[in-house]
Amino acid sequence: MMNFSKWIVAALNISMVFEVYVNDNGKTRIAGIEGNFADAVFTEMNIEYDIVFPEDNEYGREVNGGNWTGLIGMVQRGEADIAMGTLGINEKRFRVVDYSFPYTADKLTFVVLKPSEWLMAFGFFNLLDLSTWMLLFGSFLLSTALFFTMLRGRTAYLEVVHIFFGSILRQPLIFHNYAYGKKFFIGTWLLFSFIMSSVFSGVLLSFLATPSKVETIKNFRELSKAVERGTHRVYTLKGTFAVPFFLNSKEPYFRLLGNAIEQNNWYIRMEELLHNPLKNKDVIVCPSQFLKLLYGNQPGIHFSEDSGYTMTTAFVLRKDFCCRTQLKKVMSRMVSAGIYDRFFKLETLKYSLSLPANEKEMDKKRILTLNHLFGAFSVLLSGLGISFLVFFGEVISNYMTRETSRSYS
Repeated sequence: MMNFSKWIVAALNISMVFEVYVNDNGKTRIAGIEGNFADAVFTEMNIEYDIVFPEDNEYGREVNGGNWTGLIGMVQRGEADIAMGTLGINEKRFRVVDYSFPYTADKLTFVVLKPSEWLMAFGFFNLLDLSTWMLLFGSFLLSTALFFTMLRGRTAYLEVVHIFFGSILRQPLIFHNYAYGKKFFIGTWLLFSFIMSSVFSGVLLSFLATPSKVETIKNFRELSKAVERGTHRVYTLKGTFAVPFFLNSKEPYFRLLGNAIEQNNWYIRMEELLHNPLKNKDVIVCPSQFLKLLYGNQPGIHFSEDSGYTMTTAFVLRKDFCCRTQLKKVMSRMVSAGIYDRFFKLETLKYSLSLPANEKEMDKKRILTLNHLFGAFSVLLSGLGISFLVFFGEVISNYMTRETSRSYS
């Protein structure tokens, strides 16, 4: 058995990740995913340890003069021999500290609540995206203009528009005899209008059977647009590598997220994160494994489809740490044996079983109401109103024409 005296270990007291408690014998013990893994490593190496905590309760970020805060700063200044707590390896940190054998790889991602809103009022217009609507409208204008040109002014342009628009609504095409020579063009338009009206009718019937939900934010690009519009806020832990990565990224949408977090001070404390802070318009950006631990078994939570970066995680060591080689050897064996993965799965299971039943809300189907059809009824009533005004105008115009004719006669 190896014995390298007592080590000073710096960590953040985080529930389920690295928990510090005192047992019945008055001895300090550690638990949680990383706590259990570290304890297994220390036990194998026959190491005694003392736990210390940073005053600022941060992971570590670089400040002026090359100094660091949080856990990284304690190891840099020699106040601790080793630090742990989902600390990723990156070039800036490597200038002031050393690392152990990496025990896991993680990626930056985010979680957001699946929207509970349903497409209301004119939601049926959202059944096709903007580009499809624009292509449909452009095809309609181009076809009417082309057919009007082919008729060489024999039919008014507005009449052509009226006839073509009616065909999209599955009304018959009615032209004069001189238009029958354009059978190929008319057949092509009939095929196009039939396909588009059938597609929209099918989607519309599906929407009427079960109204569609509002789109969920799927990736960082969509998230940046939502933040720019002011509909969502993005929170992350202070001292992690998330914000520096955003600010130094070549992608403008990443830089937008980093600037928004810094300018609005959208930082969240670990204690708040552990108590389900997700609200309707809030987004949490964190390493994926930690988010899966908190929200992996909860319904109504959407995980990002892409990631910002992938980073390996390891223990942080002093530059002059005495036992680097022996520590790496023991950790590599344990990681290969799946010890860390076992602790992660056990902690995830314990947390999911501890959740009260009322937090696992199932996605309930909504009954179709008048609110969902408000847009359709608005279009119908508007059309009927315009038709009535036109009819009333024609009656008055006809009456005035007759009166004028009588006065001349």
